[in-house]
Amino acid sequence: MAPLAAWGLVLLAATGRAQTLSEHVWSSVVWVLNGERTPLWGSLPEPVLTPAGAQQMFSQGALIRNRYLRENETELNTEFKPIVDIEGNAIDNSQLSILTNTDQFMVNSAQAFAQGLYPPILQAFAENNGGMDAARTPNGSIVNYPLGGYQYANMRTASVLDFESVWIGGHIGCTAYTESLLTFRADDIVETVYNNTLNFYQTLWAEVLHEVFPPSMANFGNAYLLYDYASFRYNHDNATRANVSEGEMAMMARFASTEQRNKNANLSVSGYNQGDMIRAVAGRTMASKTLSWFRENMRMAGATNKLNLAFTTLEPFVAFFALSGLIIGDHAADFKPLPEPGAMMVFEMFSISENATVYPDPEDLWVRFLYRNGTDENDILTPYPLFNGSEIKIPLATFLNGIQQFGVSTISQWCNLCDSISLFCQDLQGGYGGSGGSSSGSGSGGPSPVLAGVIGAAVTLLVAGILFLAAVAFGVVSFRRADDAKTRSATLGGFKGAEKMASDTDLAFAKSGARHERTGSWELRGGKGQEEGVKPTPAGVTVQSRDLTHPKNDDDDAISVYGQAPVKPREF
Repeated sequence: MAPLAAWGLVLLAATGRAQTLSEHVWSSVVWVLNGERTPLWGSLPEPVLTPAGAQQMFSQGALIRNRYLRENETELNTEFKPIVDIEGNAIDNSQLSILTNTDQFMVNSAQAFAQGLYPPILQAFAENNGGMDAARTPNGSIVNYPLGGYQYANMRTASVLDFESVWIGGHIGCTAYTESLLTFRADDIVETVYNNTLNFYQTLWAEVLHEVFPPSMANFGNAYLLYDYASFRYNHDNATRANVSEGEMAMMARFASTEQRNKNANLSVSGYNQGDMIRAVAGRTMASKTLSWFRENMRMAGATNKLNLAFTTLEPFVAFFALSGLIIGDHAADFKPLPEPGAMMVFEMFSISENATVYPDPEDLWVRFLYRNGTDENDILTPYPLFNGSEIKIPLATFLNGIQQFGVSTISQWCNLCDSISLFCQDLQGGYGGSGGSSSGSGSGGPSPVLAGVIGAAVTLLVAGILFLAAVAFGVVSFRRADDAKTRSATLGGFKGAEKMASDTDLAFAKSGARHERTGSWELRGGKGQEEGVKPTPAGVTVQSRDLTHPKNDDDDAISVYGQAPVKPREF
């Protein structure tokens, strides 16, 4: 009996130990679609976040707070999965990484989200921000932040001149991607959908679209632009609801989804290299950035990059759904519709152990993917299997291998893939800005020879300017106005705005002063004119398959606008 009793104690101990195992989240990467904004195509100078959009983002921030920071028993849309040692009340920016572009509606989306994540709180100060000592005055009183303890989150706002913008918008500035869209209407299936939906769009034009769109734009080639405008009107204007039925709006949403998948998730379309999946480039960079944030958390043994937030547009969502196999299989119905405003993709890296006192080895780490399409009460943050698998949680090594199958992990790789003329692509000979071999993050290498030359030239000009000003100050150089009209040019004007020359017809200027190339510019046709009625087919771009996906308007030139023969899309 004694041996049996001993074995019983061993089994009981083993059972008790097994019951103490629990999940410990070390890092989370959250990709957030902007909240509701005004239409891309309309009367306003630029799209802006609406009050409803700000509320959507605030609620998403509160949900993420409930999952990772502070449990709220009234929140039913997520479980409590606290991130190890993250500040739950006072924001510690050393633990966070927040990335967005410079669009107003995107920056404001990030701000509203951060308000929900770390709401105002009195007398709570993170230790890495100086703690209570930084708030205490000599007489012992405490000074709180304004607005009831408002908390300030650090954000990286990346313009198109910033290499970090590649990770949240890999399609922007990607020449090969833009050229591939010129072949959109060359797809026979797309052409069929275009023809079959033309009457539908012409009817809608008469009902609501005529206020801002010319009749030539009322077709499937602009499905997302049209839906974007109509849905905004439908949600804010009673007169529009009287003219447009709920069924018509559902049809517009369905066609817009099909168009977007064709433009951003058609994996069989190649750019300059066969099989490069150029239409899904936004998802390829987004996936690599996710992996990069995980790697940084591992490199710092969990001290940094605990919570990583990226705010972006539709393109990375739609592209990643295709790349990861989410739009096929048992859950395809959840990923074929367009992501709703405020939609979130969440990637969690966690371990399963008795405690979280020691950072785990890589082989002990797991990854889980979750998705919430929208911000309604019924929208649940739901886990899904990746890469056509069946398991909700997968080993980190499996996740790493899956991403490496299609990811674009360095700036130099993106520049070569896209044949981009972005300024940071001119500096690819060194490790500046994460180009070189660094993985989708900020590189630590010094300036390349090209950059060094630019810096040297700038310094030379600065010194020359100082010497010149000194010469003027001491009377060595003087100025005299030339009244002779012959000394002035009467033929050449400036290059911007009203002074743009007639030869510059292929260039447009946004209200911000930024220059944009039109889709039909001669630069994209090898400098040759286009015969009337001939569809443009850029050299090196091939269309092979019939996959589907979505496009994005990078700016006011709207690449999805076609003034010529429209494209024919197809339904899934």
